[in-house]
Amino acid sequence: MKRVLLIILCTMGLWSACTEEKPNFYRGGDGLCFYYDQIGPYDSNPYFGEGIDGRDSMTIVSSTKLRDTLYFRLMVYGQKSTKDRYFSLKQSTLSHVDSVSYVNDSTAVAVEGINFVAFDDPEMQKYCVIHPDSSSVYIPIIMTYDPNTAGERQNFCLYFEIVPNEEISVFDPRFYRAELRMRQTAY
Repeated sequence: MKRVLLIILCTMGLWSACTEEKPNFYRGGDGLCFYYDQIGPYDSNPYFGEGIDGRDSMTIVSSTKLRDTLYFRLMVYGQKSTKDRYFSLKQSTLSHVDSVSYVNDSTAVAVEGINFVAFDDPEMQKYCVIHPDSSSVYIPIIMTYDPNTAGERQNFCLYFEIVPNEEISVFDPRFYRAELRMRQTAY
């Protein structure tokens, strides 16, 4: 009798160990955040894109080079989508900590439409699309030359962030902002 009971217990143990467990499906909302390479502060750094060689993270514009572009990688999280989803970016309002950490006498805050192409400009809005089945998006930030300050050398800094909407939210609140530095040279 002990033997039969032991066989039944072993059989039940094997049967429960061999049942298929399906992983829980993701039930959260769709999210977006900047790619973060685990180096430096929580804010994202420029990404130069595939096929673009590494260079200084400060972009340079001048009277001979009126525009320069750096790319930022955004990671997409959540359910797969079969349709395009749209998001937007905006220039961050500086907090006291931010302004102390990067704005000083030699660095100014970049002005939209003057030092960079505005995020609500049609030229930029066409890039703020997440195509179906995408896990990442590359966003160009286009810095421009300001002819009103010709002959001056000036450094600018731009903090910008993801604006959540009904379709997509910020996935990780630590990685919703990015920083770009630019220099306008005197030549």
